Amino acid sequence: MRTALVQTYHPYTQFTHVHPLGIMMIAAVARQEGFPDMHILDMKVEDWMPERCVDELVKLAPAVVGLSAMTYEAGCLHEVAKLLKRRLPDTFVVAGGPHPSVAAEDVLKDPAVDFVVRGEGEFTFAELLKGLEQGRTDWSECMGLSWRKDGVVTHNPDRPPPQKLDEMPFPAWDLIDHAKYHKVPRGGVIYAHKEFATMFSSRACPWRCTYCHNSYGKVFRERSAEHVLAEIDLLVTKYGVKELVFMDDIFNFRPARAKAIAQGIIDRGYKLALTFPNGFRGDILDEELVVLLKKAGMYRCMVAVESASPRLQKVMQKNLKIDKVRKIVDFIASQGVMVHGAFMLGFPSETEEEMNETIEWAATSSFHTAAFFRVIPFKGTKLFSQVEEAGHPLPTDWSAYEPYKSEINLSAVPEERIFELRKKAYRRFYWNPKRLYRIFSLIPQKRNMIPYLTLLFARRAYAR
Repeated sequence: MRTALVQTYHPYTQFTHVHPLGIMMIAAVARQEGFPDMHILDMKVEDWMPERCVDELVKLAPAVVGLSAMTYEAGCLHEVAKLLKRRLPDTFVVAGGPHPSVAAEDVLKDPAVDFVVRGEGEFTFAELLKGLEQGRTDWSECMGLSWRKDGVVTHNPDRPPPQKLDEMPFPAWDLIDHAKYHKVPRGGVIYAHKEFATMFSSRACPWRCTYCHNSYGKVFRERSAEHVLAEIDLLVTKYGVKELVFMDDIFNFRPARAKAIAQGIIDRGYKLALTFPNGFRGDILDEELVVLLKKAGMYRCMVAVESASPRLQKVMQKNLKIDKVRKIVDFIASQGVMVHGAFMLGFPSETEEEMNETIEWAATSSFHTAAFFRVIPFKGTKLFSQVEEAGHPLPTDWSAYEPYKSEINLSAVPEERIFELRKKAYRRFYWNPKRLYRIFSLIPQKRNMIPYLTLLFARRAYAR
C-alpha cells in the first residue's frame, strides 16, 4: 500500500510556509499502524503546479494519494485529483485537511475524489488504509469518513479527536527534505536561523471567536512538557534545528505546562531561537512566562488583538480585555522581545470610526510590527454561517477565500474605503522613527530581513 501524501498549494500574495505537520502526522500514525511505505510531497515548498505534482506522483505509482488543502487551496486539490485519475485511474484519491473537513459534500461532487477524511484524520486514514488493503467496500463503520454508498455521498459520524497526545508519534520528520525549508520565508516572516522546525505542543483553543477555524474543535488538549522536550531533543540532535516556530492556537492556555517547556529548554542549554507567530492570548499571558520564554530563546511573538472596539470584541465573541493586552505588550517589549500585533478590518456592522479606532490603538501601542488583515468568513466558522443566514452572497470559487485579500465585505464601509484604510494603517503604524529604531535594534538577520520587510511594507502601504 504505497501511499503519497500531498500538501497542495495556491500561489497567494504572501508566500510564507511552515512544515506540513498535518500530513507528517498522518504519515507517522500510518507507519505506526503497519504501513511503512509512506511519501510526502509538499507542492508549496517545491513551488509545483498541479501538472508537475502529478508527474512526480506517476513516478511513485502509489496505491493511495492523500491531498490536504486549506479553503483557498481547494482548486489545486481538485486539479491534482483530476489529472491523477486520468493517468493513474486505479489509485485511490483521499482528500483531507481544513477545507475537506468542512466541505466534504462539495469535495465529493468531484468524481476524481474517492474519500474525504474529516477532522483530525490520523486514525481515520490508518483505518482507511487497512480497509483498502483488505478489499473492503462498505465503510459504514469508519468514523470520520465521507464516501459514496451506492453512488450517494454518505457522511459517517465524526470520529472523536485523539485525547492522549503523548501516545501519538512525533511527526514524520524523516520524510521531508529539511534543507528545502531553509530557503523559503516561514510563517511569521522574520527569522533568526534558517535551520528551523515547526511545532504543535497542543491542539485546539477553547474560545469561540466567530471568524476562527474549528479544525481541532474547542476542547484544549496538550502534550506534556516531557513529550514536547523529547521531540525538541530529536530535532536538535538529529536534524540540526536551531530555531523553533510554535504554531499552537494558544500556547499559554496552561501556564504551568508552558513554563515547564521553557525551563526544559533552558536546562538543556541548546541556545535555541523561539518564535510564536500564532499562539498567545494576551489577556491571560503572565509576566513570569514571558521572562522564562525570553531566557529560553524567545525573540519574537504575536499577540492577536483583531479590534480595539469593545463592541466588536463582543460581535466576534473574542471578548478580549484590551487594557490587559496593552499592559502585557508593554511588558514583552520591555524585555527586549519583538512583539507583533494582528488586527482585522471588516467585521459585520463595523464602521469607519471603529476601524480608525483600531488603527490608532495599534499605532500608539508598544508593538514592534503589525499586520492589518481583512475579515474573511471561512467555511466551517460561525461567521460563515452567520453570513449565509443573512443571505449575503458568497463566492463559489474557493480561491477567493485567500487570506490576504477579500472581495467579501460584511462591514458598513465600502470596499474601496477599507482598502485605503488598510494602507493608511500601515503608514500610520510604521512611519514612526522610534518604532523603526526599535525594530532595527532587535531584528535578527538584518542584511536579509530589512530589504525584504521594506518591500513588504511598500506593497501593503502603497499598493494600488
